[in-house]
Amino acid sequence: MNTLHSYGITMGLADSDRKELESLIKAAVHDPKVPIGLARRMVPTQGNIEDFAYGLVSGMVIGNFIGLFQSKNKRQPDKDEIADLFSIMMVRMPRLRTAIMKELDMR
Repeated sequence: MNTLHSYGITMGLADSDRKELESLIKAAVHDPKVPIGLARRMVPTQGNIEDFAYGLVSGMVIGNFIGLFQSKNKRQPDKDEIADLFSIMMVRMPRLRTAIMKELDMR
């Protein structure tokens, strides 16, 4: 969706960046065992493991994506790219929560 800012239209993520983000989310949904194991060892005394694991995995996905983005583009994502990142996360992350809950129910 790359169009010019001068026309008042946002640019958002390039298709290749969008695919990379979706790939990271799919990988997290496919195998949440490692981050859940980390969450179990790190969980604070208050709160619950499900919310902590979801926050941890979400942060790992975002952190990995931003690291890959910076390495590829030699810059931080701009505000339009960040907005696109979070809109994709908002749509895709319920599947991650479901995968985490399923994994925790299997213990």
